[in-house]
Amino acid sequence: MYAGLEFYHRPPKAGDILDFDMEGVWKEMEKLVNDNLVKDIGVCNFTLKKLNKLLSFAKIKPSVCQMEMHPDWRNDKMLEACKKNGIHVTAYSPLGSQEGGRDLIHDPVVERVARKLNKSPGQVLVRWAIQRGTSAIPKSSNSERIKENIKVFGWEIPEEDFQALCSIQQQKRVLNGEILFVNKTDGPYMSMADIWDHEE
Repeated sequence: MYAGLEFYHRPPKAGDILDFDMEGVWKEMEKLVNDNLVKDIGVCNFTLKKLNKLLSFAKIKPSVCQMEMHPDWRNDKMLEACKKNGIHVTAYSPLGSQEGGRDLIHDPVVERVARKLNKSPGQVLVRWAIQRGTSAIPKSSNSERIKENIKVFGWEIPEEDFQALCSIQQQKRVLNGEILFVNKTDGPYMSMADIWDHEE
């Protein structure tokens, strides 16, 4: 709730920071499905803790969970939890992030696999995501790379190369949400660890 007693005497104003009412929001989204206004509902950037909480009261499971996922941040536990519960995973930032300081296009393992397969590093990274059973939404402003990133079907990364990509050790988010969500003076998320439920 808003930090301050006056919250109870007036509606919230712009700038007020409120706790997220997950159950209330999800019930409203379920109504949209029940009223045939949408076909499916999903979540984004969930942790295991948030997913388990949601599944404890949801009458309609999320059909998809969108999250950052690439060889440098495999997020294996969340992927397995989603698979176990029949929730499709969509990987965003499958190429890493230039803004986040980790552009996987130039990772030596990715480059080696790309050369071996005569593919671009971007194609290898998107194909890696698909072979894990996820969909991927790569971002590019370069029209040639956009066309290239679509050509990821009809071939596979061999198992030994797939495992090499799965063995990249850094395992760190490149988009951690700090700028958007951390408010150290007046918010429910005082640190990145709070955002991600101390699961990293």
